[in-house]
Amino acid sequence: MTSSNNLPWLQPVVDAFQLGEPQRLTRLQTGQIQQTWQLETNSAAYICQSLHPAFDKAVTEDAEAVSCYLSNQGFGIPRFMRTRQGDLHLDWQEQSWRVMNCLPGRSHRRAPSAAYLQHAGRAAGHLHRLLSDFDHDFQFQLPNFHASEQIWQQLFAHPSDPHVEFEWLFLIEQIPALLLPADLPRQIIHGDLKLTNFLFDEAGAVVGIVDLDTFMYHNLYVELGDALRSWCTAGEHFDLMALQASLEGYAEAGALHALDPGCLIAAIKLITLELAMRYLIDYFEDCYFQWDPAAYGSRCAHNLARCRRQIAVYRDLVRQHNELEQIVAAVFISEPRVVEVAV
Repeated sequence: MTSSNNLPWLQPVVDAFQLGEPQRLTRLQTGQIQQTWQLETNSAAYICQSLHPAFDKAVTEDAEAVSCYLSNQGFGIPRFMRTRQGDLHLDWQEQSWRVMNCLPGRSHRRAPSAAYLQHAGRAAGHLHRLLSDFDHDFQFQLPNFHASEQIWQQLFAHPSDPHVEFEWLFLIEQIPALLLPADLPRQIIHGDLKLTNFLFDEAGAVVGIVDLDTFMYHNLYVELGDALRSWCTAGEHFDLMALQASLEGYAEAGALHALDPGCLIAAIKLITLELAMRYLIDYFEDCYFQWDPAAYGSRCAHNLARCRRQIAVYRDLVRQHNELEQIVAAVFISEPRVVEVAV
């Protein structure tokens, strides 16, 4: 167990949420925003998080509402614990802590096989079908999250920096042609379906989805564009075979037929560069994304490396555009048998 001597928050959190006797504590590195720990006690396993200053406490209330709905539909998703006083948070020394139950399964930065991606696509399609029947009045949203044009406009506010002049100009020039139509249908989406937010069993089936802070109303193209960017990227390469497996799984959930293939392809490219813009903005502002001090000398250096990687992935997408179109068209015109999903 990680020593609790340098973690003075641990005992107050354990006491407030009545978690039992701590036995093992592990820092989770999969998220780029929240400080997250897995805590095992003599009674159960839990996820403990300290809210990033960019998030209002209302984000947990929103997440709890969506989580409760999905859980009642039989979908695997964490549920938030409450303190002795019935609160979703513990305020301790200028930090707000919250606790969730720890779902079984494990996450993967890269899918061990195409079957994992097919299962992830199927789970995402099932999630979207469930959320299409749910409405919620969100009390908190991250400013301009997945608002590509507004993020693009933020780039103009930052001073010239010769170290990132190429990246800045590239994004300024490329984004306008990639923007999606403003009148696309909207529904509640997860907002961050990167692969590490899926939990898989040993057979590769999805047992749950985590990271509940970005539920929002948006179009499905943005959601899928971000998911496919995450699932199909290896280094600076976009894997078309991974794309095919992912879309086939999504189609098996009966969720693909209502989408437009051209908008989907545009969304993959757009969200790849949207993430590059977000990293470049944090290169200037130096306050948002977690960073790896073992590999980089500063948050700025890590963000610049991330930005350059996303630009390289975008260029690979452009290089493979014809093959990308063929694969997407082939999946869209096929009519796979709808597979019932239990997540």
